[in-house]
Amino acid sequence: MRRINILYLAIPLVLYGLLMIYRGVNRSTASFFGVAENQETEINLEHDATVGHIYVTQGQFVTKGTLLLEVRRSMLDYKMSELQHNISSMLVQDQLNTIEIQGRLDRLKAERAEKVGSIQASIRVLESEEALNRELFHNLKSIPSDSAASSAPYNAKLAALHEEMRLTVEPIDAEIHQLETALKIMAVPMQNEVSSLKEEIEQFQKEQDQLKILAPADGLVGSIHSQPGENVKAFEALISFYEKNPNTVVAYLHESLSMKIKVGDSLSVTSSLHSDEHCLGRVSGLGHRIVEIPERLRKIPEVKTYGREVLIEIPHDNSFLQKEKVVLQWLNPPSSSMLVFAPWPFSSGS
Repeated sequence: MRRINILYLAIPLVLYGLLMIYRGVNRSTASFFGVAENQETEINLEHDATVGHIYVTQGQFVTKGTLLLEVRRSMLDYKMSELQHNISSMLVQDQLNTIEIQGRLDRLKAERAEKVGSIQASIRVLESEEALNRELFHNLKSIPSDSAASSAPYNAKLAALHEEMRLTVEPIDAEIHQLETALKIMAVPMQNEVSSLKEEIEQFQKEQDQLKILAPADGLVGSIHSQPGENVKAFEALISFYEKNPNTVVAYLHESLSMKIKVGDSLSVTSSLHSDEHCLGRVSGLGHRIVEIPERLRKIPEVKTYGREVLIEIPHDNSFLQKEKVVLQWLNPPSSSMLVFAPWPFSSGS
């Protein structure tokens, strides 16, 4: 009787067992790994500047609005000083023009008062003489007189004096009116120009205020890329800043796992070390190429695996640490029909 080698019977059983293990491993890839990352902000300016005082150190925790550093722009100081000088010069010139016109007005008014006073004095003398003559004629009753004829010279002189006053006053009044009008309107163009210059100063002042670099949120100071007194070019990084808690998870979905993941999908995010630390995440971006999965995020670190990068947004009030390893899972795991397997061992998943 021919003996059957027991090894031949064991091989199919071993292969079947390996296949079951293999399928279980691949089905477990409905979960995959990622790393919690803080958003890094590079702070820079739109203009060349000189670094002044730096108030923080690398790694320091600061609250929102904390003064991080100050920079200087000598050109801003020069422009603001020049504009302020122009305003002062305009105000002084306007004051001198006002004083000059007001002086001319005062002189004209004095001249008018003097000439009017002189003519009015002549009128009063004429009126006194006329009154005296009437009284004398009234006392000399025996001498007949014609009152109308006697008043004619007086009336003629009085009319001549009034005409003289009119001819004297009208030109002076016209000049006074002209100067008073000029005095009222001369300040308007100057005020408009001063207002324009002040707006420029305010704009420069806003730029000057932006030279005080403040913390955009609660967080950590990253790298300080400059030193006091150093000249930095426009858009050159001055300092980097990290928010206090991670707000993004960078994960890798194994290439052997074909799932219909899309932007907007919700995932459960759990700490790989502390299962009680978890939150809900949302897919915010998907990579467009297959890349090598970092060793730390492989299920078998020694075996190189490849996958697609996935970015997940997480709430700011999470308790994860920077660079903490997390596990991501679909809230509604995909069915096994959605899984595509690759030859062992490269299907070990990520």
